Amino acid sequence: MRIISGIYRGRRLKGSKDLSIRPATDRVKEYIFNILREFPQDAQVFDIFSGSGGLGLEALSRGAQRTVFVEKAYSSIRVLKENLTAVKVPPNQYQIIQKDALAFVRSETEKADLCFMDPPYKYPPLQELIDAFFSNRQLNKNGILVLEHEVINPIQTESPHYNLFLQKKISRSFISFLEYKESYE
Repeated sequence: MRIISGIYRGRRLKGSKDLSIRPATDRVKEYIFNILREFPQDAQVFDIFSGSGGLGLEALSRGAQRTVFVEKAYSSIRVLKENLTAVKVPPNQYQIIQKDALAFVRSETEKADLCFMDPPYKYPPLQELIDAFFSNRQLNKNGILVLEHEVINPIQTESPHYNLFLQKKISRSFISFLEYKESYE
């Protein structure tokens, strides 16, 4: 794993020894950031299920102002901290929150311009998490949620709260891009 582009380009990232953690591959990160193009510039970012921090670090490398890393597992947070130190990200550009994703979404009052969610493949409350995220208005206006989820764990494509404006199958995953419905803003 490495950072693909930006000021930290080429820096190698450590992965977790926990095999239940599935970091976003370079191929997936490249696809996501090709779609987002310049969007991360000055963005406030949430990296939920951050694991070793690959997506949030990529956003910081490409000009995001700040990333909030949300991760429940202490072992992953340890690896994330090692990666942040190795890459030399200034402490004012990130925050680490050790919390369950659903609990974070239900309680957080801060908003993001860009949110990454990369849950474990077998994550039963996925739709509940997305609904809570949009109901709690976690995104700023024109914000985007980027979700990587297993093909056999699909999300609702019709919602009163969000539009699924792009979805691509890569291997056994979908990469889904969601935004608020205009009528919901």
